[in-house]
Amino acid sequence: MADGSEESPLALNRASQKITAAAILLRAMPEPSMPEGRNLCKEAQALLEDAAVQQAESSVSRIRSAALANAGGAAQQDREVSVYTPPAGRAKAPMVHDCVKLPPTMEPLRDTCGNAYDGDGRNILNQKKKDSAIHSYHPRRGGRYDSKEDRSPSPEPPGTHVFSREICAASFPPCFRQPTTLTKYSGETDPGLWLNDYRLACQLGGATDDAIIICNLPLHLADSARTWLEHLPASQIHDWSDLVRTFAGNFQGTYVQPGNSWDLRGCRQQPDEPLRDYI
Repeated sequence: MADGSEESPLALNRASQKITAAAILLRAMPEPSMPEGRNLCKEAQALLEDAAVQQAESSVSRIRSAALANAGGAAQQDREVSVYTPPAGRAKAPMVHDCVKLPPTMEPLRDTCGNAYDGDGRNILNQKKKDSAIHSYHPRRGGRYDSKEDRSPSPEPPGTHVFSREICAASFPPCFRQPTTLTKYSGETDPGLWLNDYRLACQLGGATDDAIIICNLPLHLADSARTWLEHLPASQIHDWSDLVRTFAGNFQGTYVQPGNSWDLRGCRQQPDEPLRDYI
């Protein structure tokens, strides 16, 4: 076209292609020498820009119309489908009588009893409750301990800790009577003689086992002797011989012993002492 040869025009089917080709030709034209030619070129360029904008707006409008048409067709197709034939891959919507018969849907309960060391505070508290239930004493009905039903460890029997477990667990006979004529021991008399008197008094009261007599001993001790007994090491006394050895060994030197011939020989009359006072 620039050489003046006559050729067939370009076969352009779309308007956008034609607008693009016209803009290229307009730019390829030589700059007009006259003012009138330059003005015509500017007007032609402005017309091409307006046409390009209109073409873009028209294309966008057609795309939107096509999208709305597709969406409307799909919705219409869904409305035309019968409610009795659910679409593929979708569950059938329950009817009114089905909803009445259906039971309420509940979420499955989760097991919250997990590992006590997983960091969950509830599991730690539950584990502590289980441990305390295992190691605690739960007597059966009636308050009596049964080794077959109560598998928890048996409680410590009441009594002084210096006595063995067998002595503290000794059961008193129903007909046992406490000694009433025996004075409580305070350390002022012979411990061996007092223990013999105490043992005889308990046997007269109905006690036939030394474990019962030993377990009953704290009730017949004065305050100082009772305090000494309570502070002895645990499980030190297991039988009567242990009690005599421990008791007499502590109070043998505390009581006032009677005088003998050696004490009498040691007595001397003072120079200014009357005979009445010396005797």
